[in-house]
Amino acid sequence: MTQVQGDATDRIALRALVERYAWAVDAGDIDGVVDLFAEDGVLLSHLMAGTEETPLERRGHGQLRQALELGLAQYQRTTHVIGGQVIELAGDEAGGTTQCLAHHVYRDDQGDDRLLVMAIRYHDRYCKRDGAWRFAERRLRLEWREDRPLAGTP
Repeated sequence: MTQVQGDATDRIALRALVERYAWAVDAGDIDGVVDLFAEDGVLLSHLMAGTEETPLERRGHGQLRQALELGLAQYQRTTHVIGGQVIELAGDEAGGTTQCLAHHVYRDDQGDDRLLVMAIRYHDRYCKRDGAWRFAERRLRLEWREDRPLAGTP
């Protein structure tokens, strides 16, 4: 296999990793999301758009699972739409940035259904272990958000 073919295979695998993350989150498959991270993988969340606040940090499968259980419980449904992705390969490690529009349906305190849309940019570090790519670090940066009444049926 030439280097170009190897690079293409890795790029396809990394795109699939990002897409599996979105699908697992939307399916509420918490174990599926956690399994996409290295054992010591880190999720860093910057949830204040346009600021440099200290991110929320979850390290290791236990903390990731707990954060996902709490985070997803507040939504009736989510839909993550993956956009562009840029990847820099370096052997069994890689870095990448991925765009995402994340849609979250929730019920407010008055019992009304609402839609929270977030433009997210993920800054990732990947590691290849036993032939499979995993997230070593996933840094979520909120670019903007819109919160509005849901115009359809959840």
